[in-house]
Amino acid sequence: MEKNITHYLLSLGFIPNKYGYRYLYDLIEMALSDEEILPLKYVGYKEISLKCGKSVQSVEKDIQNAISAAWLKGDVNALYDEFGETIDMKRGKPGNKQFILTAVSSIRRKS
Repeated sequence: MEKNITHYLLSLGFIPNKYGYRYLYDLIEMALSDEEILPLKYVGYKEISLKCGKSVQSVEKDIQNAISAAWLKGDVNALYDEFGETIDMKRGKPGNKQFILTAVSSIRRKS
């Protein structure tokens, strides 16, 4: 499972040295292990914040920044192939929740 998550995130252009990458990885891993992560703000982010000693707001913002960085520097075609229907037209990228749910679904499908 670890290789699948890593491969998935790297193939989309995520930068592993960003905090948000690690938080995304952990949330995806939790969801793939059938742990409850929703609602993100009260369950998923809280779990990560306790584990990492950060605030819930910091976890949420770091994930947003990681997604934004991938959208700016990643493989645009791969991103739109994967998330085309879920992109928020105002922001030009999916929200954190939509990204995580799509990632979990895609990794499960490919495994």
